[in-house]
Amino acid sequence: MTSDRPLAGYHILVTRGGTNGQRLAAEIQSLGGKAFIVPLIDFKQYIDRQAAHFIQQLDHYDWLVFTSQNGVKFFLKQLKEYGIHIQDLHMNMAAVGKKTKEYLETYGIQVDFVPSRFTAKAFAEEFFEQFVSIKRILLPKGNLASATIADFFRKRGIMVDEWIVYETYLPEKQKKILAKLLKSTNIHFACFTSPSSFQHFMKVIEEFHFDLNQLAIKFVSIGPVTDHTIENYGLKAAVSPDVYTIPTMLDALCQYICK
Repeated sequence: MTSDRPLAGYHILVTRGGTNGQRLAAEIQSLGGKAFIVPLIDFKQYIDRQAAHFIQQLDHYDWLVFTSQNGVKFFLKQLKEYGIHIQDLHMNMAAVGKKTKEYLETYGIQVDFVPSRFTAKAFAEEFFEQFVSIKRILLPKGNLASATIADFFRKRGIMVDEWIVYETYLPEKQKKILAKLLKSTNIHFACFTSPSSFQHFMKVIEEFHFDLNQLAIKFVSIGPVTDHTIENYGLKAAVSPDVYTIPTMLDALCQYICK
């Protein structure tokens, strides 16, 4: 192993698909590791019976709060179906993380608030400190997203509507692909970028009766929410960065190996 190829000799499972998964796998390869992409989460539009109600109420919200890029993507899809452009909405925009902010900006949308730490709790606390006079928030989200932000504001008398615009699911065909990989390959590290990706991983472990002790896979988590999910299974992440992004997660893995 050399300093510029710290992942040489390591087999690393990437549980995220799409562009982010491909980019992470490419970075792993460039650092000398061998990446195995098995997407354990996918997303689709959620058909919410209250959609028309939320659309009709758009002018009554002070803020739109996005907790993920998928929240933005599927919210915009909903608007398009009703013939509405987000630039025509007269409300402030907030993003929980840097990547979500950047994704909004690709659509020419100005983001008015991003917290210093990219967690729901940090967002809620910092946001409330700066904007104490807000009255009503719309929070487009996924079906598995936590209610941390909504609960925080409701306890302080702020009205929050949570609009489920997408759902997260485990692609059925990926279960057998992962099981086959675990049987044939010694995976040293598995990277998880969300709580649901780890939950789906554990579904496969349980369904195919794998022994985690025998597999000896070390878990790489993107941040505290995913850490907590791992701990709920009586397990622990070996690697978790201080800043909750995919690049910093990979940097933390390299530092862990080098130590």
